[in-house]
Amino acid sequence: MSINPMELLKQKVSSVIVNDQTCLVNEKNDVLSRFYPVFLHRFLEKPELVDQLKEKLTPSVFDLLEENERVKNALLLRLAAGKVSVAEAELTLNRAIPKSLAVLSNEVGNDAISIIHYLREHKQSINALLPNWSDEVLSLLKEVAVPVQSIHEEPVELDLPPAKKPYRFFPFLTLIFASFSLVCLYQLIK
Repeated sequence: MSINPMELLKQKVSSVIVNDQTCLVNEKNDVLSRFYPVFLHRFLEKPELVDQLKEKLTPSVFDLLEENERVKNALLLRLAAGKVSVAEAELTLNRAIPKSLAVLSNEVGNDAISIIHYLREHKQSINALLPNWSDEVLSLLKEVAVPVQSIHEEPVELDLPPAKKPYRFFPFLTLIFASFSLVCLYQLIK
């Protein structure tokens, strides 16, 4: 019987990626352990991803999640879980994806059909190890973006009455009041 793909990736990918780093070794190992079931589950859900990722020079989490920024960010937040930065988690996963594809190809064959067949043999164990939040995050991939229709309204011409001219009466009244006040003040002083 062939080795479980989760164990295979932990032995041959995690050990290479995590051991050549000096800080956050356990945290990065934990991120990878929670990522592998999601990674393999994506191949089971959408087998054409195997070939699509192999064609890329440097496949990334963004490519794995069909270039959906919202899902990528949600996944990275869950995987980082406050133990490592989201940027560090993304960097680690982006290093792990090409190595994981290479390990799977070396183990079961280079063609996508062999890899998918191998993963289907271990589908039950892969699904059992999926994090409980994975359905919530991956379901965002199935959402279809509804385009917002813009409403084109024709401009309505309003018949406004002509603007009223400001009255010039106020300055005149002020001048009269000031003059009257000065006359009264003059009379009182006399």
